Amino acid sequence: MIPLQSSLENQEGDFIPLDRLFNEEGFVLGGGYEYDHGYYDKALDWENDREHRIYLRIPVTAVEGSIGTRSATLRIGQPFVLKHIYQDGGNQQAQAGLISGSVNQFAEPADKDAKVNAKWTERAQSEINQLERRFQKELQQR
Repeated sequence: MIPLQSSLENQEGDFIPLDRLFNEEGFVLGGGYEYDHGYYDKALDWENDREHRIYLRIPVTAVEGSIGTRSATLRIGQPFVLKHIYQDGGNQQAQAGLISGSVNQFAEPADKDAKVNAKWTERAQSEINQLERRFQKELQQR
């Protein structure tokens, strides 16, 4: 896990517009979110035809309401890059099901601190910069 600096950290906003913005930029609210916190994930190794393994992850916390509801206000946490090394064979702790498997890619990893190549941190920072510009543009339009 590699933490990244971002002006998005500690920004707050309503769930619906934030969720729309994240989705339009290719992020998905991870399937394992709770009422009070969750993570927006974006695969960084999109050119791979196989399963994604490198992600930009942005944590969010509900400061009002519950994540996923119209009344929620979210605070954005510090983004980070995560390399997910899948376990071989069955994982007793992983959630089953087609939808869960496609959205919640973060079953218990084989290596929680897998080394992340500089290529991915650079790509992640570029994605963060784009998201920051978009976020600022959205704020100015309000």
